[in-house]
Amino acid sequence: MVNLFFSAFIGKEPLKRGQPLTADAKDPNGSLLDGLKAQREMVKTYAFWELCLISQTSPNRRREIFEDIDREGGPAWSQIVECATGVIQGVCDRIDGKPSSGAGPSEQPDQPDQPHQPDQPQPVLKSLPRLVDPPKEDNIFASSPKGSSRHEKFSEVFGTTAKSYGQSPDWTPVARARARDVLDRASSAVLSPERKQRLLGPPGDQPLPTSANKAANIHPVIAQILRSFVGQPLQQTYAQRSAGVVLGTPHEAMCPIVYAIETLTHLAIASLAEDQYGKVHVDVPTIVRLFTKTIMTLKVFIRGLDVHWTDVTFPPASEPEAQAKARLDPGVEVVLTSLTVSLGDLLSAFGPYFKDIGLTSEGVRLARESIATEQ
Repeated sequence: MVNLFFSAFIGKEPLKRGQPLTADAKDPNGSLLDGLKAQREMVKTYAFWELCLISQTSPNRRREIFEDIDREGGPAWSQIVECATGVIQGVCDRIDGKPSSGAGPSEQPDQPDQPHQPDQPQPVLKSLPRLVDPPKEDNIFASSPKGSSRHEKFSEVFGTTAKSYGQSPDWTPVARARARDVLDRASSAVLSPERKQRLLGPPGDQPLPTSANKAANIHPVIAQILRSFVGQPLQQTYAQRSAGVVLGTPHEAMCPIVYAIETLTHLAIASLAEDQYGKVHVDVPTIVRLFTKTIMTLKVFIRGLDVHWTDVTFPPASEPEAQAKARLDPGVEVVLTSLTVSLGDLLSAFGPYFKDIGLTSEGVRLARESIATEQ
C-alpha cells in the first residue's frame, strides 16, 4: 500500500494549483536552476519536468527566463542550455565510452606559498599484532606441484588449456583441434565414459567458443539453461544492453533526456516572439548540431552493437525484420523519436533565418538527412 501511494505521488505533475512548483518561490528561476543542477536524479528529473511544462504552457514564465540576463553565473537561458545540453550530450559520451564530467579526479587549486617550517619529527606508528603468517618468499616462477586429487588434476589440465587459448592471437582450426584434444583428456581424468557421453555428447560435436563470441556458438546445454526460467536473469539481451548505454546505469534515466530535448525545442521556438533581447537565437545552431549528432550516433549504435553470447533469444540473420525489432528498446526509441521530431520542428520554425542565425547549409543538409528516414 505504501508503494502504491508513493508511486501515485511521484507520478503527479510538478504543479501547484495549476502553476509550476517554483512559481511561489522568492526566486523562481533560481530555484529552478538549483533543481537542474542537483546531484540527486529525482530532484533533477522533477526540475526538468517542470521546465518542460513551463516551456509549453507558461508564457509569462518563459518571458521571465528570457529577460533574466543579470543572474550570477550567466543569463538564465544560458544556464538552462548548459544543463540541458549536458544531459543530451551524455548519450553520445556513453556510446563513445567517454567518462562523464566530474568523473575524473578533481584538480587541486594552487596553494599559496607557505613559509618554510622546520622539519617536524614524524609520529611513530604502532602496528597491530600480526594475525596471519607473512607472505611466502619462495620462487614464484617455480612450477606448481603435481595434483593428487581428481579435482586438482582437472584444474591443472584445463588451466593450461585456458591459458593457451587466452594467449593465442586467433582461434584457428589447429588451435581448436589441439584444445579439443586437451579438453577430452581433461574430461577423461574426472568423468567416466558413460557420464562424459551423456554430458558432452559424441566426440567432435562440442561447439567451442569462437572469436565472434556469438550466442549460436555456445554449448547447447548452456543455451538451454539460459533459455530456462532460471537462466533468464543471466541473459544480456540486445535491447537491455543498448538501453544501459544510451539511458545510463544503474538506473535508466530516459525522462530527463526527453524533457531536456523538449525544453530546448519549445523555448527556442517561443523565443521568436518572446525574446526581446535576442539572446536565444545565438544558441540555436548549437542545439541543431547537437540533435543531429545525437541522432546519427544513436542510429549507428543501435545497428552496430554486437550481440552478447548470452542473448540466446536474438533472432538469426535469416530474419532481418525480427532482428530490427529485437534491437529496439522502448526507452531508446522514445529518445530517438523525440530528437527526430524536435529537430524537424526547429528546422521548420527557423527555416527563414538560417543565414541570420549562423546555421550553414552543410549543417542544414546533415540535419535533414538525419531525420529523413524517420519521418
